[in-house]
Amino acid sequence: MFVPVPEKELPGGLRPLVLEVSARSETPLFKLFERLPRDLSADRLDRRRFLISGPVEALRTLIRENLDLKFAKGLLLYLLRWEPSLVADLKPRHGLIPPQDLSFTLLSREEVRNLSAALKARHLYFGVRYRGPESLAVEVLKSRLPAEVRGTPGEEREIFLCASLADLLVHLVKPLREVSPLREEAEALLENLKKEVPECLGETV
Repeated sequence: MFVPVPEKELPGGLRPLVLEVSARSETPLFKLFERLPRDLSADRLDRRRFLISGPVEALRTLIRENLDLKFAKGLLLYLLRWEPSLVADLKPRHGLIPPQDLSFTLLSREEVRNLSAALKARHLYFGVRYRGPESLAVEVLKSRLPAEVRGTPGEEREIFLCASLADLLVHLVKPLREVSPLREEAEALLENLKKEVPECLGETV
């Protein structure tokens, strides 16, 4: 019932982006970490560089709710230059002054795969599709991972999920393995993830 979904086949809002951010001072970073939404991951690389990643919709939420932050303004301007369709509706009418002390670089999936195992677990994203009875779809949605639900209420449902390796393991695979009638499907998903990133998953998982 769980099927891997390539990034290019995910719904637009679930598409994952991984960004390396450099700052001339630490102040913008402190303010960002205080307000980081649940569906985004952030890790310091050194004092003034860090990674931030998550689905497009989570990044849009960060921008929408925090346009008073220099970081959110810089991210919006970067995404407007890179792929305007993602965030064009978030651009304020009065315009933005580009922050001079922040720079953004979008990492490819291959570059993320070359990170350390610990960073890879938090910033390498996987798309998953569930299709089945609504009664079991409820169990999948208990994970509270970024999702898009399709289908008619009361009938078979289709759920697209996108999350980092770490979040998939903690919020989806682990709970389903322990108590759900989807235990076998969760085990199969785990085995698939082990094949994808064996360096991150040992036999103890």
